[in-house]
Parts: sequence; C-alpha cells; structure tokens
Amino acid sequence: MTASLSLSRLTNVLRSRLSLVHEIPGIYKPNITRKKEEIMELIREKAEIASKSELARRMRVLKGFYTVEMAPPSLQEMEKLRADIALAKEFIKTNCFKFITVRQAWLLFLVCLEIVLWFFLGETIGKFHIVGYAV
Repeated sequence: MTASLSLSRLTNVLRSRLSLVHEIPGIYKPNITRKKEEIMELIREKAEIASKSELARRMRVLKGFYTVEMAPPSLQEMEKLRADIALAKEFIKTNCFKFITVRQAWLLFLVCLEIVLWFFLGETIGKFHIVGYAV
C-alpha cells in the first residue's frame, strides 16, 4: 500500500509541477508582448519624426534627381542620338563646316571642351587622385 500511495503522491506532484510549467508562458507572455509593442511604437514614432526632418526631405529630392539622371536612355533618346550622329556625318561630308561663323565655331568649341572636361573630371573622381592611379 505504501508503494501505491507513494506512486499516487509522485504522480500528483508531477502533475502539479507540469501544470505550473504550462502556466508560466501564460503569465510572462503578455509582458513580453507588451514590451515588444512599446518598442515597435517607439520605433514608429522615431521613424515618423525622422521622415519629417530636413535631411529626409533633401534625400527625397536627391532620390528624384538620381532616378531621373541615372536612368538608362530610353528608345526615343537613342533614336534622337542616331539622328544627331547622322546629321553630324552629313555636316562633315558636305563640307558645311567651312561656312560657319566665328560665333558658331566658338560655341561648338566650348561644347566640346565641356564634354572633354566632364570626362577628365569623371576620371579624377573615379581614381581618387589627380595624377595617376593608386597601385
């Protein structure tokens, strides 16, 4: 009889402890969830404040310029480029450059100079040195 009593007592103790283990997540879960919700709300508030800042406004403007300027050329732009190249070839073939004015020649020279300087400025920015590459 003592063995069966001890066995029943042991099973009762185990059941009470197991029920306690099952109750623990119910006790602590709301606290963890509440903390998580508080942290998420704090993050939302900070993100809203950051999105209204001057830096965020400038970044939105910069992104707008970036998406427009850095986009690959469209088909219409490529067609226009082909037409311009064909016009330049025809201009050189027919020797029309002999009849341009000094003002027009100066303007063409300045445009070509600007394009060349863009190239050299891009090279300087790309290699991070004014003279030579860092090897």
